[in-house]
Amino acid sequence: MRTRHLFSAKRVLGLLSVLVLIGLLLPSAISANPPKQTGTFIYTVQYGDTLFSISRRFGTTVPAIMAANGLTSDYIYAGQRLLIPIGPPGPVPTPVGYACKYSVQHRDTIYSIAYRYKVPWYALMQANYLYTPYIYVGMVLNVPCLTPEPAPFPTYIVQSGDNLFRLAIRYETSIYAITLVNGIYNPNWIWVGQNLVIPYPGTVKWPPVPTITPTVQVTPGTATPTATATLLPGTTPTATPTATATTPGGSAAVVMTNLTFIPNSLTISRGTTVLWQNTESATHTVSSGVPGALDNRFRSGPLGVGQTFSFTFTNPGTYPYFSELDQGMTGTIIVQ
Repeated sequence: MRTRHLFSAKRVLGLLSVLVLIGLLLPSAISANPPKQTGTFIYTVQYGDTLFSISRRFGTTVPAIMAANGLTSDYIYAGQRLLIPIGPPGPVPTPVGYACKYSVQHRDTIYSIAYRYKVPWYALMQANYLYTPYIYVGMVLNVPCLTPEPAPFPTYIVQSGDNLFRLAIRYETSIYAITLVNGIYNPNWIWVGQNLVIPYPGTVKWPPVPTITPTVQVTPGTATPTATATLLPGTTPTATPTATATTPGGSAAVVMTNLTFIPNSLTISRGTTVLWQNTESATHTVSSGVPGALDNRFRSGPLGVGQTFSFTFTNPGTYPYFSELDQGMTGTIIVQ
């Protein structure tokens, strides 16, 4: 009986010893940091991924991913399988050629900043690890170091009745530059209140806007002579007749841009010469009549960018015309 009690006591003491030992070891086991994972795994590239976003997600670096996969550029595509090395994230490197800093100002866009610093907008986004063109006031961007630092472009708030053609003429710049700097994909669509950056004002000379001046037509032989007498001492007054008349004629201009004749309707006097000028890369023609029904009163050949065509209107009437290469482009000349 006594032996049984001693055996039970030993069992209790042994159990208590085990519990004490577990209690001593448990805190250190709980507080111990898990071992850092190392190695590689396979990742399938998703739409919108970049090497930088993947490196940040998995705690590695772009050079490490490129080295692990033998990449010579940062180009990747959706569905591509990449070997991802696991390790602590390294510091974000400063892109080569973008060692200076720029703080985003009110009305800045990624397009206007890129245009000022003479780099493509997508290159500026890559240099700053941007996935969208969204930037905010006070944001610090990596930019090229230029001396002197380029001055900001003027800005303009779109008003009712504005279009890019009128703004380009007003500020003597090009429609292409305005669309590029402001990231406008459709140059025919801007809205009231839109903030536009006006790049390089005063660098493009547009043809003068035509001004219609009424002319007085005088039939030859019907001018009224005016006698002008010059009296000198000791001489007899001599009458010198002079005739004053305004001959028919003049000039006007029509510009082809954004698949439109501007002005679309032009009223002129008889004898006026109209000059059409193509200012865009698309090729157009100037052909009298309406789409599908040429009347062959006048007809230019294909006009490339910068080329012109002229025609003198000697008879009154209404002359519709259009472009045979884009039959949605139509215009009208009204001769009085």
